Amino acid sequence: MRLHSLSQKWDVIVVGAGVAGSVMAYRLARRGFSVLLVEKSVWPRHKACGGCLNAATLHALNEAGLEDVASTAPIYSRLRLASGKRQAVLGLPVGRAVSRRTLDARLVERAIDAGACFLPTTHASLTNTQGADTPAFSRECRPVVLDNATDRVTLGARLVIGADGLGSRLLRGDSVKVRHVDKTSRIGLGTTLAEAPAFYYPDTIHMACGRHGYVGLVRVEGGQLNIGAALDPAWVKQCGGPTFAVVHLLQASGFALFDSLYEANWQGTPRMKRSHPCLGGERLLLVGDAAGYVEPFTGEGMGWALAGAAAIEPLALDAIQQWQPGLVRQWTARHARIIGKRQRTCWRVSALLRHPRLMATLLPLVNAVPTLAAPLTIGLNRRYRFSSKERE
Repeated sequence: MRLHSLSQKWDVIVVGAGVAGSVMAYRLARRGFSVLLVEKSVWPRHKACGGCLNAATLHALNEAGLEDVASTAPIYSRLRLASGKRQAVLGLPVGRAVSRRTLDARLVERAIDAGACFLPTTHASLTNTQGADTPAFSRECRPVVLDNATDRVTLGARLVIGADGLGSRLLRGDSVKVRHVDKTSRIGLGTTLAEAPAFYYPDTIHMACGRHGYVGLVRVEGGQLNIGAALDPAWVKQCGGPTFAVVHLLQASGFALFDSLYEANWQGTPRMKRSHPCLGGERLLLVGDAAGYVEPFTGEGMGWALAGAAAIEPLALDAIQQWQPGLVRQWTARHARIIGKRQRTCWRVSALLRHPRLMATLLPLVNAVPTLAAPLTIGLNRRYRFSSKERE
């Protein structure tokens, strides 16, 4: 689609077609708003992710009317956790496992079916100025510059939803404090392999952890093995790259190695732990990973994205009708209450996994008495709660 053929004014432009962005586009398009969903990548695309939809995430999909996008994905109900040669097998509330290439493509299809317009391979940026080539938008629009390999155009949106992930740069043009990135946090790495040994059996998340990070493996659609890791970048470099870092962790935990692992094509993320003091700017609200992130444990990341899309929707409706700067403050506080608390819990868990000696003590205990881990496994899978006011 040529960019100059697009309508010049939109109710909403959503930047980023991951879980949060595609679900936001779906939610707002089904309400009858004009929605443009912009994605910089070639589509469909692979993305570094653990591939797990835990019980809380599945409920959030159901609440949005999107349960069918994961209804045929393989089920998991156990976590096999290893540190060194110590292992424990824990029961989990039922979740599903699906690659991000498949999940995101299905969510975008639902957004398109709801009436959204989708633009892949297109970069979006915001501007506060109106030059000679900028259409004379009213004060009711935020100028958004779109460009691809052959075209460049400036459109207007009553609201911009920033769902462009950990590396979001949308706030840079606004006079607000930008994100804080924890320089001690890990990077994310991921791949999906067509072949893997039976050692990595279905129905289970297999996780090997150590001082420098952890790697999780789970069977997704078609029997493929999805691998997601959170690793210290300096250690990855020291090991000679992602493959050898993952091999080291698996080997240290007694997990099986296999030939296709050495041929893996890895996708990566920047350092994962980051936060924003202010989740928006002029006619801009951030959601999903762009709104703040920590290392997830067993399927929380996509749950945060879905819960964020549900929690921000009432504020987005207000913003489309009449923008008020106070909406950014409201969203920042709401995000902290609904999602921030769970992210802090995951951060504590990831910190615990960094200590092999402590894990060597804890794993035999929880293996012998699985109920000791129940407060954590059940708590992370608890449904997201919204007040009646937040649903309005």
